[in-house]
Amino acid sequence: MSDVYDEVAPVVQTTHGKVRGTLLKSLYEEPFYAFDGIPYAVPPLGTLRFKEPHDLKPWHGIRDCSKPLSKCLQVSTLTKLVEGSEDCLYLNISVKTLHGDPMPVMVYIHGGGFKGGDSSRRAWGPDYFMKENVVYISIGHRLGPLGFLSLKDPDLEIPGNAGLKDVILALRWIRANAAKFNGDPERITIFGHSSGSMTVQLLLASPQSEGLFHRAILLAGFSMELNSLPQMEYRLAKHLGYEGDNVDSQILEFLLKADPKLIVSADFFTPLEKRQGQNMSFKPSIESYATPNAVLLAEPVDLQRTSWSNRIPIILGANSGEGLTILNFLKMNPTWLKDFQCNPERVLPWTLRNRCDAGQRRQLGQALIHHFCEAHGHELTVDHTNGLVELFTHGMTGLRQPRTIFYRLTPTRRILILPNSLHGKDQRGVGHVDELGYIFKLPATFKLDKSRPEFTAIRRLVAMFVQFAATSDPNAPLTKSLVDWKPVTRFGKRMVLNISEDLQFIPQPEMPKLKFFDRLYEMAGVPLF
Repeated sequence: MSDVYDEVAPVVQTTHGKVRGTLLKSLYEEPFYAFDGIPYAVPPLGTLRFKEPHDLKPWHGIRDCSKPLSKCLQVSTLTKLVEGSEDCLYLNISVKTLHGDPMPVMVYIHGGGFKGGDSSRRAWGPDYFMKENVVYISIGHRLGPLGFLSLKDPDLEIPGNAGLKDVILALRWIRANAAKFNGDPERITIFGHSSGSMTVQLLLASPQSEGLFHRAILLAGFSMELNSLPQMEYRLAKHLGYEGDNVDSQILEFLLKADPKLIVSADFFTPLEKRQGQNMSFKPSIESYATPNAVLLAEPVDLQRTSWSNRIPIILGANSGEGLTILNFLKMNPTWLKDFQCNPERVLPWTLRNRCDAGQRRQLGQALIHHFCEAHGHELTVDHTNGLVELFTHGMTGLRQPRTIFYRLTPTRRILILPNSLHGKDQRGVGHVDELGYIFKLPATFKLDKSRPEFTAIRRLVAMFVQFAATSDPNAPLTKSLVDWKPVTRFGKRMVLNISEDLQFIPQPEMPKLKFFDRLYEMAGVPLF
């Protein structure tokens, strides 16, 4: 082993104190250093529950950061049990070497519908990144009501978006400490998947994050409007036994005394709301009053028009089978199709659902179903499943953003590194979440022979992302002889990198049908941007 790995438990001095990491080996036997569970904020406990994060005071001695800590308190999607801890404001760093030329920094924000997920290497192992010259960092932040509850009374100091403010405080820590871990503080890229991607997008729109990162990668998650629901806090409290009126101070007093496990597991959506597709009671929102740390004081679509981030390079994309997720719903609930028959508006983007009256919603939903399924909503059967999959896929891939590099992941067969895929071993195509098997070691990941096409795809995708983080140009030495991946242009065909066993720079295949979505917005009188 070379001299750069002569320490099995290296100690690094940060702005807040010393941390001790550990020497590990990746799935492919490459050595790297891991520093897990580095605190970046005061634990949000007691009266700090729901409030914006507070900066830590420096600690004395050396903090052991050799093992991942608890994920943030949540209901597990697998076990349906409450797991994790309220004390979860920690970040994790993996780095190939602590010596040599400063390396680009890539900061990952996990997905999970703003209510679940794990930032640690237990869930998303950075093994593939450790083949490259990069510092990989992941951020734990508050979820569900603990991260996104908001109250309108300014005296209570809970305007909302505490989970986003967690990420911003962590990014400030990363900016201040990147160089201590052989990272370049002038080359920080944030990237996220699903709701983590939406978090990245909201940070792109927010003035609070200016200067904290220099590039961004958005993996299958984008929402130009927040579409918050009213009275969630009052409904949560009533669900837990609160008998008072809808008064913010009294609701807060009750919720501060409530069991946090009951808070995060509360399910108070009505059957009708669930049929309409409501599944996130607490998520980012427009803050109702201004504070020095306010993240969002207007809708993202309005903030983005003049945002500082319009000057930075972005990679944005999704999988060719994002809509395959609905197959899982159909397997779990065979009557699910009836919801579309009775409520065709369910297929509409949330912006149209919220901006249109009931009659218009039904009309637009029927038009969208007919366009993709060639049937009226009440005629839908299992035979129209593929049309619905395509409809929801287009809803995810119809992303518009200037100055952006687009990708589209579409392997030609089931990827074998995901035996626990939501969509089944025999299902062709890649659905939501499947691309993460190409950039992270998952709990079910096994070591691939290097001759396999999946291994080649992993190497290429990670190399392109790291090259983008290093230079703003994703054309890596490993791929530049195969394809020239360019940003989208304002005029002409929208080109995307189609990532399969081969790399191809092609006109986006979904564009003809995406134009139908545009027409729906025009019919509703809703501007896209």
